[in-house]
Amino acid sequence: GPGRPPEGGNASAPPVATAPARIELDIVAFGRVLGTVAPCGCTTEPLGGMQYAFGWLDANTTAGARLVLEPGSFLYPDPKGPFAPPDDAGWKQAESRASLLRERFAQLGADLVSGIGPFDAVAPQGAKALAEHVLPRTSANVVPSAGTIEKHRIIELHDEGASFKVGVTSVLDDSVEGGAALGKVDLPMRSIKREVAAMQEAGTALQIVIAHGPRKFAEQIARDVEGVDIVVIGIVEGVDRQKTGSPPTRMGDTWLLEPGDQLQSLTRIRLSLVPGSTTLPDPTAWKLIPGRADMEKELARVEARLKKFESNPNANADFVQRLVDERARLGDQLAGKLDGDAIAVFEQLKVTCKLPVDDAAKQALASYDRGVAEDNAKRFAGVKPPAPAKGKAGYVGTTACADCHEEAVEFWKTTVHAGAWQTLVDDDKQLDLSCVGCHVTGFRKPGGSEVVENVGLRDVQCEVCHGPGSRHVDDGGSDLKRITLTTSAELCAGECHTAEHSDTFDYVPYLRDVLGKGHGEQARNKLGEGPTGAQLRAAGLAKAGGACKKM
Repeated sequence: GPGRPPEGGNASAPPVATAPARIELDIVAFGRVLGTVAPCGCTTEPLGGMQYAFGWLDANTTAGARLVLEPGSFLYPDPKGPFAPPDDAGWKQAESRASLLRERFAQLGADLVSGIGPFDAVAPQGAKALAEHVLPRTSANVVPSAGTIEKHRIIELHDEGASFKVGVTSVLDDSVEGGAALGKVDLPMRSIKREVAAMQEAGTALQIVIAHGPRKFAEQIARDVEGVDIVVIGIVEGVDRQKTGSPPTRMGDTWLLEPGDQLQSLTRIRLSLVPGSTTLPDPTAWKLIPGRADMEKELARVEARLKKFESNPNANADFVQRLVDERARLGDQLAGKLDGDAIAVFEQLKVTCKLPVDDAAKQALASYDRGVAEDNAKRFAGVKPPAPAKGKAGYVGTTACADCHEEAVEFWKTTVHAGAWQTLVDDDKQLDLSCVGCHVTGFRKPGGSEVVENVGLRDVQCEVCHGPGSRHVDDGGSDLKRITLTTSAELCAGECHTAEHSDTFDYVPYLRDVLGKGHGEQARNKLGEGPTGAQLRAAGLAKAGGACKKM
């Protein structure tokens, strides 16, 4: 009958010969982590998040066939930067984040090599933090005052029965501020030449240097030190580059990698070798192809051109055929059909909520949030800001404002400022020192609010822009000099609508959203038609592919 073999025949089909798999190795570089476990969720495209970085890493690389690099300044934020802990409670949170990061990164085991940077020693315990938060650190020129560190590390990458030695060291630019807090810092160039030579002597096929310094320092290494194949730039300069880094560039025979800070982006090199390879070709012999996202964009462009010219009887046939061939080539590459002895795919990847989620990191972050809430609820119970100085105003809240400005308060209730506190509650962040200050009124100002003691001053209320109003209320509102009538771009952009937290902020469009009936209606009319803050944010969210879903 149908489906049965002829009598006496063999029911099983002959085995299909499969081509041997190519050898695939990954080098993944992070920038300075700076004690960051998750991004501020207020931007249109929050970049970073330990759960997404490790979700992508585990979904796209294989343990034993990958090398993960981080340059140091891993544990804590820049003490002079916008995320610096303001007090002992802030440092306690920072210490919890450092422990969380170290624990998850340490699970990479032999796949990880860490550098060392000045912000690893800025906590109250100084360089002792290196011994408290142990990682497989290396440095050619730093002898730490606490803990131990190797001059270089040799990692063996394995795939498809093949094994390759890769040497990694790091070096601290001795002109970087704060380096002395780590311990003794030797001359960088002399130290790096010594360690590269030692790695080569040990038979490494690739020599990688993590340069904890700015790009010009990394370029000096690429230019002056023989035998360096890859340099990772440790200190990224410029706001945009600190987020997304920049694509790999070649300087002579050396590749420069520049991932962004705070787990916001990473740089990946995937090396695909012909089956049976026993040696790792020199990087100058690598055949370069773009990353998947770039290939998908190029394929879409080629297909659009084909659609345009294939239907044109006057189109040059050779030109159309070249487009057809290019489409086939890109399709093969996207399908993993690679042609070449040693193929390198370079990829600069933003870490976003669109990536896979690492459940272990997700649970660890949830535990961190619960711990922060419990600690801060106890620590700040009953703690209030100081009272206003004699003759100075304190904060009274919108309830008092509504006694005379009912229409203005009713309009305020329609704005996003009136829901600022709830956004923290929704994400269990209302007791997090990194968040609460921009979602309440008069935070830590005389007569204002605190982490716990903020009833009546939750949300971004009138007094955030108009100043504390107790004296204005006490005199019945007769003396307008006792209140601030207008706000300013400097106030908004300087306190909460910073580049780190409000990426689409533009003063006039945002002002259009908070002026209206009963609250500056004439001023709103003077602004005229134009984009609003809500429209700018909606456009930003659309560009980012939509808002992140609550985990």
